[in-house]
Amino acid sequence: MDKKQQIIQAAYELFCLKGYHLSMAELANMVGIKTPSLYSHFSGKDQILELMINEEINRYFDCLNSKLISAESMSCKQAMKSLFLFVMEYFGDFSRLRFWRTIPLVSNEQLREKCGQLIAEKDQIYHKRMRQCFMNGVNNGELRPGISESALSLYLVMTQGILDGMLLYPKENGRNTLATQVFDAYWEGVRAIQER
Repeated sequence: MDKKQQIIQAAYELFCLKGYHLSMAELANMVGIKTPSLYSHFSGKDQILELMINEEINRYFDCLNSKLISAESMSCKQAMKSLFLFVMEYFGDFSRLRFWRTIPLVSNEQLREKCGQLIAEKDQIYHKRMRQCFMNGVNNGELRPGISESALSLYLVMTQGILDGMLLYPKENGRNTLATQVFDAYWEGVRAIQER
């Protein structure tokens, strides 16, 4: 790993712990260089953080996209459950979960907005594909006739709620069981009567 990548990796680790308030001195110390040496690789902290945050955002959505592609051949229930459990697994790494929950707290407004815009653009693609999966479930009779798309919104909010719970209770045993139970309860509410 080259020095630039080491700096970005160290920034990730520090950002998970301290958020935007990590210092260049801490970063240099973690990589084993003097603080002025950071400036031979980057213009400053914001450039490092922007590259590091963009790298993680792209990594997550690339993984999610791969999962979405593999879910295209599944039933609506299988696809929604596998995507839900994938998100739980991906964010089962507490540092990663803290990292994502810290992005909206970045005090540099311009950086926060850039990161938020990238997430929103990628999220829009994910939501569009989830909507297609949901509509396939309506069309093939897996979901209740006349079900509102707000049930899909509930799915997305339910996912965020579990992630927030994981942040509050990071050492909770049986997290996967809880996530499965939550999904199963959701599905019970949206499935077609004849689907079992």
